[in-house]
Amino acid sequence: MTTAPAVPHTPFSRPRHQGTGYLKLLRRLHALQRPRHYLEIGTAAGKTLALARCASIAIDPRFRLAQDVRAGKPACHLFEMTSDAFFAAHNPTALFGGPIDLAFIDGMHHFDFALRDFMNIEPHCRPDSLIVLHDCLPVDDHMARRDPRDRSRTAQSHYPNAWAGDTWKALWILQRYRPDLRIFAFDAPPSGLVVVTRLDPSSTLIKQRYDEALAAAHAIDLAGFYAGFEILPTAALRRRSWLSSLIRPRRFDFSAHLAAS
Repeated sequence: MTTAPAVPHTPFSRPRHQGTGYLKLLRRLHALQRPRHYLEIGTAAGKTLALARCASIAIDPRFRLAQDVRAGKPACHLFEMTSDAFFAAHNPTALFGGPIDLAFIDGMHHFDFALRDFMNIEPHCRPDSLIVLHDCLPVDDHMARRDPRDRSRTAQSHYPNAWAGDTWKALWILQRYRPDLRIFAFDAPPSGLVVVTRLDPSSTLIKQRYDEALAAAHAIDLAGFYAGFEILPTAALRRRSWLSSLIRPRRFDFSAHLAAS
């Protein structure tokens, strides 16, 4: 019995993102969205958490805070645990006393983790809330490797010390399985920033098809993901009127949703 020869991997790379850095773009989103309740997954030294000026929840297995992240906040809840453990034990809507307005996902750089984070956050949002995902637009195979210890393609990389992981597959799943969402990808260096809105807090579609979605994503390569994929310049996100035009929320009774859940 003979086996077919392995198909050699064709290295993938695309031009580096040329827009505003992701931290500045996230600051701009705070200014435009004016959230009352902010939640983030993956805090590390606290640079992103420090941008918030509202009641905040931060989740990280090991905080390494290098600044006062409480400044300007009426409340700041720090949960040193995994995001899965947090959502199993806590209700962010109850902690805030209302829905999440802005969420930032920058936790474990594996797509299954990022997808679960999105699934766990969305039920606590309004349709016009924003869920922002980091590291979903890696520019080469090295940045997009699943194992951070893999250094086999370092020499071909624009960012030899960066690791975005395979979180881009979570974005692919959201595009494929949730066409009702509005998804906007911005060219924020080094690994993009993605804004998702027109949320549906009552949706269980991905939860019901979770295993199927993970299996389908395993078969997608980075070149196939980018084929026909539009990336917007960060300069487009300047005015609140522009952000409002993206959202145009459906009518949704959040109180009725919470009562039924």
